[in-house]
Formats: sequence, structure tokens, C-alpha cells
Amino acid sequence: MKKSPWFKAAGAVKYPNYVIKLPFAFLSSHLLIVYEDKHTYAVIFTNPYYYSALLINAVMAYVLISLVFRITSFLDYYYPWGRSYKIRMPRQLVGGVLFPILPAIILATIYFAFYEINILNTVYFSRYLQQIVLMLIILNAYLFYHWHILNKQKSVPKALLEDYTNESISQKTFAEIACVFIEDKNCFAYNLQGEKIIWNDTLIKSINYLPRGQFYMIKRSFIVNREVIKKVSIINSRKTKIILKSPLNLEMDVSQRENADFKKWMLRSFN
Repeated sequence: MKKSPWFKAAGAVKYPNYVIKLPFAFLSSHLLIVYEDKHTYAVIFTNPYYYSALLINAVMAYVLISLVFRITSFLDYYYPWGRSYKIRMPRQLVGGVLFPILPAIILATIYFAFYEINILNTVYFSRYLQQIVLMLIILNAYLFYHWHILNKQKSVPKALLEDYTNESISQKTFAEIACVFIEDKNCFAYNLQGEKIIWNDTLIKSINYLPRGQFYMIKRSFIVNREVIKKVSIINSRKTKIILKSPLNLEMDVSQRENADFKKWMLRSFN
């Protein structure tokens, strides 16, 4: 069976593709081209050079935008906003704003070299680069806004426990959920009675609305309710195991990535 790539796995946030990338690429390219141009739009739009420069710059902008989208999807998968803004924000700034600067400079160097111009003899670093950084910040702000809208729309699952058809959802609480997990690329949950239930949301979306003090994603495929944790065994500084109460009686490893934060979360939970 073909394995799904990480950015298409359960929990990945779906961002607009060409609908946003293409307009943003052409708009940013246009703004950069006319930024230093003192001519009127009538003169600019009648100059054939404008259209060739617009197309080339749009291609470069599209590459950078796609890179930011890919980095953001990577961070959504490993460091979802809903888990910790403090952890996510610096990574988003580094990955979504600072990191794309290097490929932007490389692409610009190739662009100027095509016209036999040394990039150091241009105003790229003194004038254009700051505009590119500003556009990257705006793009990252849009992606966060898009995530916020999706999270707001998905703030409550369509059905908390699908098997409970005789009781209204409003009578249910998240406290009934023992854990949420991925099995064969599908999402399920166990309730406190050990019954396996179909879960209607991905784990990333779920961790965004499940109470943070009560639920923790110990690995990319498993969210646990602290009320069902029977024992925490610290094997060493990098490895921790948890045992869940009956009737689940499951033994789970906490991922190395989450190990330190999980132990802090457990300490906060008992305080």
C-alpha cells in the first residue's frame, strides 16, 4: 500500500492552492516592479519589458509562496497552533519568514545574472529585500488567519460520540473520551467504558478544541485524556511510558519530541 506523504496525512490543514498562490504571486511581482519605477502606469503598461519581468518575477514569487505553504504544512503537522502558540510562533517566523529569504536571494541573483547584472550593484538588498520580507509576513499572517477560520468552524465536532444516537450532543462532555487515535489512516476514540467509536475529526483539529489541561497528544497518532492515565514510567531522559486505566489497559510510549513537554503538562495537571 502506498504511504501518504506527511503533508497529506491525518490532521494536515488544507490551505487554498492556486486560488491564493497565483494572485499573490502576480500582485507581489507587480508591486516589486513598480516600486522603484517613477513612470506613470500608462507608460509602464505599454512597455513590453514590464510583462516579461512580471512573468519571471511571478514565477519566482510562486516558488517562494509554495515553499512557505509547504513549511507551514510541516509545522501544522508537528507543532499545531492549537497545542501551543508559544512553541509554534517562533518556528513559524523562522520557517515562514526568515528561511525563504535565502532562496529569494538565490533566485534574484540568477535573475540579475540573466541580464548580466551583479546583484551587489543593484538596490536589491537596500530596497527590495525589505519589501519581500514584508510580503512574507503578510503571507504568513494570511495563513494563520486561514487556520483560525478553519479552527473556528471546526470548534465543535459534528458528533462527539457517533454511537450514542439516543442522546443529544449537548448532554455529552469531552470528559467521556479516554483517547483519540489513528488506526489504518482513520480516526477513532475509546470512551471511558472501553468502547471503540468512530471519531469525526482529525487529531490536529481535535487537539485544537479538546481542553488543553485535560488532553495531550503524546504522539502524532494518539491523544490521551489525563484522567485515564494510571501510571507514568520515566525510562530515561528521552523515553517515557504511560499505562492507561482499566478497561483500556493500554501501554503507550510518549514520542521523544513530546517527552519533555508531556512531563511538564503532567506536573501542571497535578498542581
